[in-house]
Amino acid sequence: MAAPRFRLVRRLGSGGFGRVWLAHDARLGHPVALKAAHAPDHETEERIRREARALAAVRHPNCVRIHDLLPASTDPGLAELEGMVIVMEYVEGSSLGDLVRARGLLDDVAAARVWTSLAGALDAAHSRGVMHRDVKPGNVVVDQAGQAHLIDFGIARRTGDATMTMAGFVLGTPDFLAPEVAAGERATPASDAWQLAATISYALTGHPPRGGHPDAVSGLRAAAAGAALSHVPKRSAHSALLHAAMDNDPRRRPPLRAVQQALGDWLRRTGAQPDGPVTAGVPGR
Repeated sequence: MAAPRFRLVRRLGSGGFGRVWLAHDARLGHPVALKAAHAPDHETEERIRREARALAAVRHPNCVRIHDLLPASTDPGLAELEGMVIVMEYVEGSSLGDLVRARGLLDDVAAARVWTSLAGALDAAHSRGVMHRDVKPGNVVVDQAGQAHLIDFGIARRTGDATMTMAGFVLGTPDFLAPEVAAGERATPASDAWQLAATISYALTGHPPRGGHPDAVSGLRAAAAGAALSHVPKRSAHSALLHAAMDNDPRRRPPLRAVQQALGDWLRRTGAQPDGPVTAGVPGR
């Protein structure tokens, strides 16, 4: 019997339909992240394959890379898992949400660095026809060098793939969901851009842009109704750009490349490097 390729180290987290493990990959010679479904069936297996296709099509330094896709049954080291397993780059660090809760709000420079790097990652995905659809603080990991990475394309799909919505249910996190997607329309680059701006707004204020809601249903209703942006930072240098990027009309939102250009110009005017580390600092409220 062949030696196991993988050795599970510990569980990293659990999402709506999948579990993520830290493992050592003997073939690659370094740690990797493994993602598998909670209870594989035809639909979840298709979502695993969809995520693998989505990630394999994207090449960007701030977007998690995929190494492999294989059935758990093919490796004895994966005996605890079932179905198809995605072998992904492991980014060691903290989620943006955890970073804000533990160290405080980001300052304008750090926020601009996160925004421009992830705008580039999303633009690279969009150029391959891939929408993320769940950009939020928990799906942004800041590594030990202070670089932000976009992770978890678990509900991503290619343009033209069957929609992944069901009657009365929209995938995504309501507090960070673009209004048109909450209302049942298809995700577009503009809706991903809205979610990214909402994530940056959270990093500057500690609150979702429409404020918190007691449950997912009320959050979804507020999103679908295009509720007012009650928690966007007022004193930040990015306030105007945040409001523009979270306009209820997706046609009025600036494209991601225009956002990158505006942020790059602002960082240069302040004397800061766009690719510098992300750190907590004096918030721009």
